[in-house]
Amino acid sequence: MNNLPLHFYIVDDDRSFGKSLKRLLNARGIAADYFGSAQFFLDSVPPGQRGYAIVDIHMPGCDGFALVDKMHELNYRMPVIMITGQTRADSRDLALQKGAVGFLQKPFSEESLLDLIKQSTSDAT
Repeated sequence: MNNLPLHFYIVDDDRSFGKSLKRLLNARGIAADYFGSAQFFLDSVPPGQRGYAIVDIHMPGCDGFALVDKMHELNYRMPVIMITGQTRADSRDLALQKGAVGFLQKPFSEESLLDLIKQSTSDAT
């Protein structure tokens, strides 16, 4: 896992959670940045940028589903892992329909996230 050349962009309105996730990935040798809103991500990361996005579904303003739609519209080629703390039964299905490469329900274990990252990145190679 330490040899991943990819960058992960974490988009979550929960600052504490997002920063914690960034520290976890960095501690595993995975480059990551945190963005507190969908708009901040779109303003900071150009469409041609390589990497993966880890996107919370439920955020104020532009939610995760709207962000994924906007990413498609702007021609981002970045795979997305969607996460949520909500328990809507259809969230996983909708995330996958929108093209997410993975979905995790909060709280999730460090191991389940790292396994999903490993699986997603190996599928892309």
